[in-house]
Amino acid sequence: MAKGPTIAVYDSQSREYHLAFQIFLDHTDQKLQAQKWLTALIDGLPSRGVFIDAGAGNGKVTAWFTERFGQTIAIEPNASLRRELEGACPTAEVIPEKILDAKIRVAADLILCSHVFYYIDAAEWRPTLERLASWLSSGGVLVLVTQNHGTDCMRMLEHFFGRRFLVSSLARQFEEECASVYQVLVETVAAYVETSDFPSAYAVAEFMLNLLPMPDPPARHAMEEYVRARFQCSDGSFQISLFRFWTIELNSRTSQSLVKSIGASNNLILRRESCALTLLGCCGYQRLTIPAVCRLPLRKYPC
Repeated sequence: MAKGPTIAVYDSQSREYHLAFQIFLDHTDQKLQAQKWLTALIDGLPSRGVFIDAGAGNGKVTAWFTERFGQTIAIEPNASLRRELEGACPTAEVIPEKILDAKIRVAADLILCSHVFYYIDAAEWRPTLERLASWLSSGGVLVLVTQNHGTDCMRMLEHFFGRRFLVSSLARQFEEECASVYQVLVETVAAYVETSDFPSAYAVAEFMLNLLPMPDPPARHAMEEYVRARFQCSDGSFQISLFRFWTIELNSRTSQSLVKSIGASNNLILRRESCALTLLGCCGYQRLTIPAVCRLPLRKYPC
């Protein structure tokens, strides 16, 4: 147990979380990198009727693409973030539910689920992924973004808690259990938090540790020492690598898949075609091909 002051612990529904999230957004190029990548993806979609942002947060990313689709649906259970979301995306249909509770009655051409899986128990990754995929139109694409296990943030989680998010195990199961029908490739894109001051760097690091439950939070002085030792640059500024985008596509076995890499977080993309699903994920880039009839057993994935 830590002696003395510990790092702050807050619930993802709280105002404190919202404020910490805003500090993170103010100092990262993650959104810019995501915008570039998603814009290129949207340009290649065969149809742009419906866009679903599952876990839309404050709506900043959602707002970038609402004008490119006929209808936008934003799922966000956090009341504090949802107030900003409604202001940023006044034309979007906002659903105040968790993904597994949301009732979607239209087929989507693009579904984005960015940095949401941290707040989902690993036993629910597969059902959540299946629920998201069930909302896809023919030729639609699901993009799921998570931290990559090799980033500064994930190394920090492992240092303090002995854990990292290994969503890549989901892709490995697909590959291992349906090797005859899957093709897996990997692509990557870097994003960072950069700040000139220690308080902002500390606030972001503290925010990242709150991705996991903390019944015994580490001491504040230990966190301060870690941030200075691992994230401080020679000029006194701070830099933290964040994520890498993955792409895993589930297509018919005759389809040809191509993937590229954009960074430091994990992206997962699913595309539904007339007879199959396409699942995309990022950690480099992984692309996977599977017929829709292939059913895999539900497993609890390590995180």
